[in-house]
Amino acid sequence: MNEYPLLPKQMPATIKSVWRKTILLTAAIFIIIGVGLTVLLANLDSINRAVTIGLSIYFGIIILTTVIALALIPYRYQFYRFEVTPEDLAFQKGYFFRSITYVPMNRIQHVETEQGPFLRKENLMEIVIHTAATSHRIAGLDMAEALDLREQIINLVKVAKEDV
Repeated sequence: MNEYPLLPKQMPATIKSVWRKTILLTAAIFIIIGVGLTVLLANLDSINRAVTIGLSIYFGIIILTTVIALALIPYRYQFYRFEVTPEDLAFQKGYFFRSITYVPMNRIQHVETEQGPFLRKENLMEIVIHTAATSHRIAGLDMAEALDLREQIINLVKVAKEDV
């Protein structure tokens, strides 16, 4: 049985901490919304058996999806990769449904760097590669590596567009 090919470049291990914090923050927001809704319904004397079952399902789904997302972080990390060649950029993602997307250098319109609070805390950065159709992200790169990679991509795009 052949193994699915893995691209060579992997994110730094600290990206797992960013993913964990993002999952927990998202869960906390949904729990706060659920608690607020529960308090509102209790103050309106609108809690009956159907509402109780609905709220139980709501909180159960939040807890279940949070636990599953946290458990899958190592798998996500293993299969979230990229590769830069003179001809194209390749993005690999997915642990159950795996995909590799190739973006030709001459299709890239511009490159951005982004850094949210969780990435900043870990000294990481995200590169966003824009094409006419969509954008692709490489999240969780070391800051120096992200800036170097951005320059490398920009230079490769210039060369690719000169060759056309």
